[in-house]
Amino acid sequence: MRVTRNYRNGMVNFRKNNNKSEVESLVNTLRLNSAKRRSNTLSSILGGSSKSASASGRFDTNRLFDRNTVTSTEKPQKFYYDMQYHAKQVGEYADALQSSNKDSKEESIYDKAKKSGSTEEIVSNIKSFVNQYNNMLEDLEESGSRSDTILRTQFDTLARAAEKDLAATGVTKRADGTLEIDEKKLEAADVETLEKVWGGSGFSLKAGAKAGTVEATAERNIEAEKSSTYSPFNRTNLYGNSTRSSGNYFNYRR
Repeated sequence: MRVTRNYRNGMVNFRKNNNKSEVESLVNTLRLNSAKRRSNTLSSILGGSSKSASASGRFDTNRLFDRNTVTSTEKPQKFYYDMQYHAKQVGEYADALQSSNKDSKEESIYDKAKKSGSTEEIVSNIKSFVNQYNNMLEDLEESGSRSDTILRTQFDTLARAAEKDLAATGVTKRADGTLEIDEKKLEAADVETLEKVWGGSGFSLKAGAKAGTVEATAERNIEAEKSSTYSPFNRTNLYGNSTRSSGNYFNYRR
């Protein structure tokens, strides 16, 4: 049968068009899969979910820029400044409540109270100590780090061991470890009882010393926070040996 030129050309063009369409379809599929892989990989690096890639295979740029700057710790500097302040206050009030201070020739607050007949200054220092102590415990609880959790447990142990003595001055330990004051009982306590409980080598002295550890830990976290802000898209931050020990991306604690 004779095949006309137009029919033959039409068949050839049809095959070409079909082949071109199949090739384009294959290329588009490969391109889409490649885009998805890239976006999923980038999402994984940033700590996000692979779902951040849309159906078209494009990465959500809003998430990208939101996470462009990452720090080495979960809490902001202000949190650790507060923790440091509260711990320092605990130490200072603990020192003020001591019966004697080797670094000072001044009379203790107990000596002053015995002369004046007023325990007002002692009571004021105990209230301030308890307030800052509770703030510090709340900081440790909110921090949630393993080391801070251990510290909180150690404070709880100290308070539990001193429960009987503390109760004699109107101070009791709550279930969560924080302290509660019965102001009437505290204000009614005599100087000798207050000095025995708060001025010796008991709870306040030990808690004040332990608070020094909290203060030092907070200081280290502040310094780490200052030195660890960086962009994860800087290749030196991802691969440079010089930054591996000072807050690079893979040291980021979530």
